[in-house]
Amino acid sequence: MDSLDRQTAYWDRVAGEKRFSNPLDESRFARLVPKSARILDLGCGYGRLCGQLLELGYNNLTGLDISPEMIRLAGELYPTLDFRVLAGDRIPFGDAGFDAVLIVAVLTCIPGDDAQKRLISEARRVLKPGGVIFVSDYPIQSDDRNQARYREFEKKYDRLGVFELPEGVVLRHQDMGWVGEILSPFRQLDLAIRDVVTMNGHAAKIFQYFGEKVNPSGISGVLC
Repeated sequence: MDSLDRQTAYWDRVAGEKRFSNPLDESRFARLVPKSARILDLGCGYGRLCGQLLELGYNNLTGLDISPEMIRLAGELYPTLDFRVLAGDRIPFGDAGFDAVLIVAVLTCIPGDDAQKRLISEARRVLKPGGVIFVSDYPIQSDDRNQARYREFEKKYDRLGVFELPEGVVLRHQDMGWVGEILSPFRQLDLAIRDVVTMNGHAAKIFQYFGEKVNPSGISGVLC
Protein backbone atom coordinates (compact mmCIF):
# COMPACT_ATOMS: atom_id res chain seq x y z
CA MET A 1 0.00 0.00 0.00
CA ASP A 2 1.29 3.46 -0.91
CA SER A 3 2.43 5.60 2.03
CA LEU A 4 -0.28 8.13 1.16
CA ASP A 5 -2.86 5.43 1.81
CA ARG A 6 -1.49 4.69 5.31
CA GLN A 7 -0.12 7.97 6.78
CA THR A 8 0.73 6.06 9.95
CA ALA A 9 2.96 8.78 11.40
CA TYR A 10 0.09 11.26 11.36
CA TRP A 11 -2.37 8.93 13.09
CA ASP A 12 0.24 8.01 15.71
CA ARG A 13 0.85 11.70 16.36
CA VAL A 14 -2.81 12.62 16.84
CA ALA A 15 -3.94 9.40 18.56
CA GLY A 16 -4.36 11.08 21.93
CA GLU A 17 -5.98 14.22 20.50
CA LYS A 18 -8.71 13.21 18.06
CA ARG A 19 -12.15 12.07 19.17
CA PHE A 20 -14.12 10.29 16.47
CA SER A 21 -17.89 10.70 16.31
CA ASN A 22 -19.04 8.71 13.27
CA PRO A 23 -21.96 6.84 14.86
CA LEU A 24 -23.07 3.22 14.87
CA ASP A 25 -26.74 2.59 14.10
CA GLU A 26 -27.22 0.44 17.20
CA SER A 27 -30.80 -0.63 16.58
CA ARG A 28 -30.18 -1.66 12.97
CA PHE A 29 -26.93 -3.39 13.90
CA ALA A 30 -28.62 -5.33 16.70
CA ARG A 31 -31.34 -6.54 14.33
CA LEU A 32 -28.79 -7.82 11.82
CA VAL A 33 -25.98 -9.09 14.03
CA PRO A 34 -26.58 -11.46 17.00
CA LYS A 35 -24.75 -10.95 20.30
CA SER A 36 -22.79 -14.17 19.71
CA ALA A 37 -21.27 -12.85 16.46
CA ARG A 38 -17.55 -12.62 15.87
CA ILE A 39 -16.98 -8.99 14.86
CA LEU A 40 -14.00 -7.24 13.24
CA ASP A 41 -13.63 -3.46 13.52
CA LEU A 42 -11.32 -2.67 10.60
CA GLY A 43 -9.64 0.67 11.28
CA CYS A 44 -10.67 0.65 14.92
CA GLY A 45 -8.65 3.69 16.03
CA TYR A 46 -8.58 3.88 19.83
CA GLY A 47 -11.34 1.27 20.12
CA ARG A 48 -14.38 3.53 20.44
CA LEU A 49 -16.81 1.30 18.55
CA CYS A 50 -15.51 -1.90 20.09
CA GLY A 51 -16.14 -0.35 23.50
CA GLN A 52 -19.65 0.66 22.42
CA LEU A 53 -20.39 -2.86 21.18
CA LEU A 54 -19.04 -4.31 24.42
CA GLU A 55 -21.55 -2.19 26.35
CA LEU A 56 -24.32 -3.51 24.07
CA GLY A 57 -23.47 -7.10 25.03
CA TYR A 58 -21.12 -8.15 22.22
CA ASN A 59 -17.89 -9.68 23.49
CA ASN A 60 -16.25 -11.50 20.57
CA LEU A 61 -14.60 -8.35 19.23
CA THR A 62 -11.35 -7.74 17.36
CA GLY A 63 -9.95 -4.35 16.35
CA LEU A 64 -7.30 -3.70 13.69
CA ASP A 65 -5.60 -0.40 12.92
CA ILE A 66 -2.47 0.73 11.07
CA SER A 67 -1.48 3.03 13.95
CA PRO A 68 0.48 1.37 16.77
CA GLU A 69 -0.30 4.33 19.03
CA MET A 70 -4.04 4.02 18.40
CA ILE A 71 -3.83 0.31 19.23
CA ARG A 72 -1.88 1.06 22.40
CA LEU A 73 -4.60 3.46 23.54
CA ALA A 74 -7.35 0.98 22.62
CA GLY A 75 -5.65 -1.68 24.74
CA GLU A 76 -5.50 0.69 27.71
CA LEU A 77 -9.15 1.69 27.37
CA TYR A 78 -10.52 -1.81 26.77
CA PRO A 79 -7.98 -4.31 28.11
CA THR A 80 -10.28 -7.33 27.75
CA LEU A 81 -10.59 -6.94 23.97
CA ASP A 82 -8.32 -8.08 21.13
CA PHE A 83 -6.57 -5.17 19.39
CA ARG A 84 -3.81 -5.65 16.81
CA VAL A 85 -1.70 -3.51 14.48
CA LEU A 86 -2.47 -4.05 10.80
CA ALA A 87 1.04 -4.07 9.35
CA GLY A 88 0.27 -4.72 5.67
CA ASP A 89 -2.51 -4.92 3.12
CA ARG A 90 -3.69 -8.40 4.14
CA ILE A 91 -5.93 -8.87 7.16
CA PRO A 92 -4.13 -11.42 9.38
CA PHE A 93 -7.05 -13.86 9.60
CA GLY A 94 -8.28 -16.74 7.49
CA ASP A 95 -11.18 -16.73 5.09
CA ALA A 96 -14.79 -16.50 6.28
CA GLY A 97 -14.03 -16.18 9.98
CA PHE A 98 -16.14 -13.16 10.96
CA ASP A 99 -19.90 -12.67 11.18
CA ALA A 100 -19.64 -8.88 10.79
CA VAL A 101 -17.04 -6.34 9.65
CA LEU A 102 -17.15 -2.63 10.47
CA ILE A 103 -15.38 -0.04 8.30
CA VAL A 104 -16.19 3.31 9.90
CA ALA A 105 -14.57 6.56 8.71
CA VAL A 106 -11.75 4.53 7.16
CA LEU A 107 -12.23 5.12 3.44
CA THR A 108 -11.80 8.84 4.08
CA CYS A 109 -8.28 8.07 5.33
CA ILE A 110 -7.35 6.16 2.14
CA PRO A 111 -7.03 8.46 -0.89
CA GLY A 112 -6.19 5.79 -3.49
CA ASP A 113 -8.67 3.75 -5.56
CA ASP A 114 -6.59 0.56 -5.51
CA ALA A 115 -6.04 0.70 -1.76
CA GLN A 116 -9.77 1.18 -1.14
CA LYS A 117 -10.56 -1.77 -3.40
CA ARG A 118 -8.05 -3.98 -1.55
CA LEU A 119 -9.53 -3.02 1.79
CA ILE A 120 -13.06 -3.93 0.74
CA SER A 121 -11.84 -7.13 -0.93
CA GLU A 122 -10.05 -8.19 2.25
CA ALA A 123 -13.11 -7.38 4.33
CA ARG A 124 -15.19 -9.59 2.07
CA ARG A 125 -12.63 -12.39 2.23
CA VAL A 126 -12.72 -12.65 6.02
CA LEU A 127 -16.52 -12.29 6.20
CA LYS A 128 -18.66 -15.42 6.36
CA PRO A 129 -21.29 -15.99 3.64
CA GLY A 130 -24.38 -14.21 4.89
CA GLY A 131 -22.22 -12.01 7.12
CA VAL A 132 -22.84 -8.29 7.50
CA ILE A 133 -20.60 -5.40 6.46
CA PHE A 134 -21.20 -1.93 7.89
CA VAL A 135 -19.53 0.96 6.07
CA SER A 136 -19.96 4.51 7.34
CA ASP A 137 -18.12 7.40 5.72
CA TYR A 138 -18.22 10.84 4.14
CA PRO A 139 -19.67 11.40 0.67
CA ILE A 140 -18.65 14.46 -1.32
CA GLN A 141 -20.11 17.41 0.58
CA SER A 142 -22.07 20.27 -0.98
CA ASP A 143 -21.09 23.14 1.35
CA ASP A 144 -18.83 25.97 0.21
CA ARG A 145 -15.95 25.13 2.59
CA ASN A 146 -15.59 21.60 1.28
CA GLN A 147 -16.22 22.50 -2.34
CA ALA A 148 -13.43 25.08 -2.17
CA ARG A 149 -10.86 22.61 -0.91
CA TYR A 150 -11.97 19.97 -3.41
CA ARG A 151 -11.24 22.44 -6.19
CA GLU A 152 -7.93 23.48 -4.62
CA PHE A 153 -6.52 19.96 -4.69
CA GLU A 154 -8.36 18.40 -7.64
CA LYS A 155 -5.50 18.85 -10.11
CA LYS A 156 -2.84 17.66 -7.68
CA TYR A 157 -4.63 14.39 -6.90
CA ASP A 158 -6.54 14.05 -10.19
CA ARG A 159 -9.79 13.47 -8.32
CA LEU A 160 -12.60 15.57 -6.91
CA GLY A 161 -12.94 14.97 -3.19
CA VAL A 162 -9.31 14.46 -2.15
CA PHE A 163 -7.88 17.28 -0.05
CA GLU A 164 -5.13 18.17 2.42
CA LEU A 165 -5.53 19.46 5.96
CA PRO A 166 -2.96 21.96 7.29
CA GLU A 167 -2.20 19.58 10.17
CA GLY A 168 -0.55 17.20 7.75
CA VAL A 169 -2.93 14.56 6.41
CA VAL A 170 -4.58 13.83 3.05
CA LEU A 171 -8.25 12.80 3.21
CA ARG A 172 -10.89 11.76 0.71
CA HIS A 173 -14.62 12.25 0.52
CA GLN A 174 -16.35 9.65 -1.62
CA ASP A 175 -18.24 9.84 -4.87
CA MET A 176 -21.30 7.67 -4.24
CA GLY A 177 -21.02 6.08 -7.68
CA TRP A 178 -17.56 4.86 -6.68
CA VAL A 179 -18.87 3.60 -3.35
CA GLY A 180 -21.52 1.62 -5.20
CA GLU A 181 -18.82 0.09 -7.39
CA ILE A 182 -16.53 -1.10 -4.62
CA LEU A 183 -19.44 -2.41 -2.54
CA SER A 184 -21.13 -4.15 -5.48
CA PRO A 185 -20.02 -7.65 -4.37
CA PHE A 186 -22.39 -7.27 -1.40
CA ARG A 187 -26.17 -7.30 -1.32
CA GLN A 188 -27.39 -3.98 0.04
CA LEU A 189 -29.53 -4.27 3.16
CA ASP A 190 -29.81 -0.59 4.08
CA LEU A 191 -28.45 2.82 3.14
CA ALA A 192 -29.00 6.05 5.06
CA ILE A 193 -27.64 9.60 5.04
CA ARG A 194 -27.04 11.18 8.45
CA ASP A 195 -25.75 14.45 9.90
CA VAL A 196 -22.62 14.28 12.06
CA VAL A 197 -19.77 16.37 13.43
CA THR A 198 -16.29 15.55 12.10
CA MET A 199 -13.16 14.87 14.17
CA ASN A 200 -12.32 18.58 13.73
CA GLY A 201 -15.72 19.82 14.83
CA HIS A 202 -17.40 20.59 11.49
CA ALA A 203 -20.94 19.64 10.50
CA ALA A 204 -21.03 17.06 7.71
CA LYS A 205 -23.13 14.42 5.98
CA ILE A 206 -22.25 10.73 6.13
CA PHE A 207 -23.61 7.65 4.41
CA GLN A 208 -24.20 4.45 6.38
CA TYR A 209 -24.38 1.22 4.42
CA PHE A 210 -25.28 -2.27 5.59
CA GLY A 211 -24.58 -5.10 3.18
CA GLU A 212 -24.57 -8.88 3.16
CA LYS A 213 -21.89 -11.14 1.72
CA VAL A 214 -23.45 -13.21 -1.03
CA ASN A 215 -22.10 -16.16 -2.95
CA PRO A 216 -20.63 -15.42 -6.40
CA SER A 217 -23.92 -16.50 -7.98
CA GLY A 218 -25.88 -14.15 -5.72
CA ILE A 219 -27.28 -10.78 -6.74
CA SER A 220 -25.09 -7.81 -5.89
CA GLY A 221 -26.62 -4.77 -4.29
CA VAL A 222 -26.77 -1.30 -5.86
CA LEU A 223 -26.59 1.94 -3.90
CA CYS A 224 -29.69 4.00 -4.49
